[in-house]
This record gives sequence, C-alpha cells and structure tokens, in this order.
Amino acid sequence: MTGARRRLRTVPLALLILYTVFIGLVTLTPNQLDTGPGSFIAGLLELLASHRVTAWIDYDLLEKLANIGMFVPFGLLVALQCGRSRWWVGWVAGIAFTCLIEGTQATLLSPTRFATISDLVTNGLGAGIGAVAGLIVMTIWPPERHDVAVDHEVR
Repeated sequence: MTGARRRLRTVPLALLILYTVFIGLVTLTPNQLDTGPGSFIAGLLELLASHRVTAWIDYDLLEKLANIGMFVPFGLLVALQCGRSRWWVGWVAGIAFTCLIEGTQATLLSPTRFATISDLVTNGLGAGIGAVAGLIVMTIWPPERHDVAVDHEVR
C-alpha cells in the first residue's frame, strides 16, 4: 500500500474513532442536550417559527433530522474504512451502534433518557445515507493502482 493510500485509510479511521466517541458523549450521558427555555435548541425553534417558510418545523421534526444528520458521517466513515466492496458495513454498523445506544438508554439510563423506535429508524437511515455517500465517493475517487514491475517480456 502506498503512502498516500495508507493516509487515505488512516484519516477515516481516526475520524471514525473520534466521531464515535462524540456520538457516545451526546447519546450516552445521563442528561439530554439542553432543551429548556433560553437553550440553543429553543432559540433555533423560535427562529424557525418566526419565518413563514420554516414555521412548520417543530421539535419532533428537528430531532428526527438531527438524528439522521448525526449518523450520516458515521456511515460515511465506516464505508470509507471498509472499502468499495463492503460499503454496506457502514449501514449495518450504524444500525448496530444505534441498537446499542437505544438499549443502553432503555436499561441503564432509563430515568433520564428514552429509547424509541423512531431513533432506531432515523439513526439507521442516517447511517445508510452516509454509507451510500461513501460508496459514491469511492466510485468517483480514482481507483487504487497496483504498479507491478514486469521482469520479462511476452512475445
């Protein structure tokens, strides 16, 4: 494996590890993100409600979009790590990871967190979108070249 190709595989792995830790911190801490009055989320919802075009966006929709968006990079990075022939592992890993998260929320964090089927679906959808995006990137990206020295001529 060439130096450039090795870096292309190492960077997604490092980002994947960091991003997985980030998701864990967001989803597996006892308290949810601040959603009370004066919070960022409340301010964003207020801003969206103040415009006619975005007034229909409520907390439930924003949460679903955020769940999808949070798992798109995860699916993308896993797909890039696994390669073009196993891009689908990004989707499967995302579904497995969200099952782990929701199971932990339902059992260990049940007093403060809520496991929902909706989260399983939206997180899995996000991972799937990311995995497909990874496949597209790997298809467009120049393929890996194996330059093999020829030691004889064929006549």
